[in-house]
Amino acid sequence: MRPKEVQQKLGIDADRIKLFKREGVFAPENPPSGNHGTNYTEADLENLRFLVVLTKSGLTCSDIRKMQEGECSLEEAIISRRKYIEDDIAKKRNSLSLLSELLDGKVEFESFDTKHYWEVITRREAEGEEFIDVEDMYGYRPVSLIREIQCPHCGEVLEIDLEDFQYDQSSYEKENGMGPDIVYSFDSEDNLDCPSCGKRYQVSGWIREYPVGAYDSEHIDVEKLPDDD
Repeated sequence: MRPKEVQQKLGIDADRIKLFKREGVFAPENPPSGNHGTNYTEADLENLRFLVVLTKSGLTCSDIRKMQEGECSLEEAIISRRKYIEDDIAKKRNSLSLLSELLDGKVEFESFDTKHYWEVITRREAEGEEFIDVEDMYGYRPVSLIREIQCPHCGEVLEIDLEDFQYDQSSYEKENGMGPDIVYSFDSEDNLDCPSCGKRYQVSGWIREYPVGAYDSEHIDVEKLPDDD
């Protein structure tokens, strides 16, 4: 089967299949070679159908990869992801009720009673409720890009904020209602010198965040750079 036929049968686009390949949870039986594109088999089709069902249920590629590698069972992955979604829904429900309370109180921006609503939120949080916070908002980056990187020359381990070398942030909205799938790409080029040995090296790769606020996966390459002399 040609790629377009598979996409039409499953109701997905090429990016979805690329994502499964990139995340290491799917590999076609007959990958492209030479001038020939991928020829998908019936087994490939069913494998992709299985992945689509799992991801539309809320499981991430990271969850699926752990199952494929035997790190957890399907039941364990479902229980963990369901807990995450339930917690997220609870926070949104609490914030929704607070918004309704603000509307019912006919609040105005200029005369907003901050003290009263601060006390309302404080009391409800003390009772165990959680609300949407800035960490949950679209576009905020709660996933840290700080990593411990080992110098490939001398082995010294340094903590590096890869955000300093970020050159791209790709994002697309999922169909399962769990928000955008975000990938941060970075490349230090020749801007890193080891403070221990003084030699240069390069760090490049990507870190994936999905759902928003949750670390999913990453790929980081560390390579030596030639000496200047």
